[in-house]
Amino acid sequence: MPDLITCSNCEGEVTQDSDYCPHCGYLLTDATLNCDTHPEKEAGGVCIICRKLVCDICSEENDRRVFCLDHLDVIVDGDWAEAFRSTDVHEAELAKSLLQDAKLYIETQNFGSIGYAWDGGGDNPQSRSNLNSPAKIFVPIDQYLKAKEVLDEWRSGKTEFESLN
Repeated sequence: MPDLITCSNCEGEVTQDSDYCPHCGYLLTDATLNCDTHPEKEAGGVCIICRKLVCDICSEENDRRVFCLDHLDVIVDGDWAEAFRSTDVHEAELAKSLLQDAKLYIETQNFGSIGYAWDGGGDNPQSRSNLNSPAKIFVPIDQYLKAKEVLDEWRSGKTEFESLN
């Protein structure tokens, strides 16, 4: 097992030979690295979503994590990124199945039954939107781009599932 060190920015565990912290994007190397978008500028970190080296022009820090401008809106909780959310129960279950079929690790929130006794007690879109509790699917940060690709392909109708197009 490799020796681990603690990132001085986020206190996440990182292998000793890492150039950056995968939890927060903080650079751990003393070497000067240049931005992937602006090669004339020194990189200040690595986008935790796409792993691009970024400078202060094309990045932003949010909750001590580095994001490129393309991925600023990705919702991150711990080492997990939100890949999907919907108040439509069937849509959420289908998205969950697609991501599992793609061999991605997932964590879900609000997939349990939240219906009321008077409406049959089952999970339904009306009860979800009334309670403002959409079903959410999270994937490990390093799998977010693959999850987005799978879900974008599904939405575009290029998969065998066409019920939501």
